[in-house]
Amino acid sequence: MSFWTQSNLEPKRSFRFKIISDGWGNEATWWWAKSVDKPSFDVSNSEYQLVNHKFKYPGIVTWKNVSLTVVDIAHGGPSATHSLENELETIGYARPDSEKPMKGIGKTDQSTIDGLLIQQLDAEGEVIDEFKLVGAFIVSVSYNKLDYSDDALTEATMDIAYDYAEFPLSTQAGEERLDRLRSRNPQPQSSVPIEL
Repeated sequence: MSFWTQSNLEPKRSFRFKIISDGWGNEATWWWAKSVDKPSFDVSNSEYQLVNHKFKYPGIVTWKNVSLTVVDIAHGGPSATHSLENELETIGYARPDSEKPMKGIGKTDQSTIDGLLIQQLDAEGEVIDEFKLVGAFIVSVSYNKLDYSDDALTEATMDIAYDYAEFPLSTQAGEERLDRLRSRNPQPQSSVPIEL
C-alpha cells in the first residue's frame, strides 16, 4: 500500500503516553504508570416497530471504566500500596474497629481524582490526543501475586470510573497544536490520486 511509502506520515504509537492528575505522592505526572485504557463509551438504543418496519433510536451514553496499571515503587517514589490505602480513607471507608465505624463512602471533591488527563504523544513529545476524565474515582484495585520464581516488577491494577470524558484538543489551544502537527506532517492534497 502506498500509504506506508509516504515518509511524512507517522501512525500513533501506543507506548508514547503520560498520565497527569492533581498529584499522587506529591507528583502530578504518573511516571510509574505502565498502561492505561483510553476512555470508551456505549450508546444504548431502542427499537420500535411501525407496521412492517423497525426503526432504532439512540438513547443514553454510558462511559466505560478505565483500567490503569502502575508499578509499585519500594523506595524513593510513590508506593501504590500506601497511596491506595490512603485513597480508601479519603473516599470515606472506615474499618469496623475505627472510631467512626458507621461512616460511609461518598463522592466528594476529596474522593475524586481531579483533572485526570491521559495524553498521547508524538515522537517529539508533543500532545496529539488528550482525554480528561471528569469525576474520576477508583472502584477496584488488584495486585499481582508474589512468586519466588518470578522476578517481574510488582504492579497494581485499578479500575477507574468517571462521569464523562472531555477532549481538550477540541479547544483553541488544541487546534493550535493540531496546526503545528499539520505543518510538520502535511497531508496529501485531494487532487493527488492515492493508490490503494
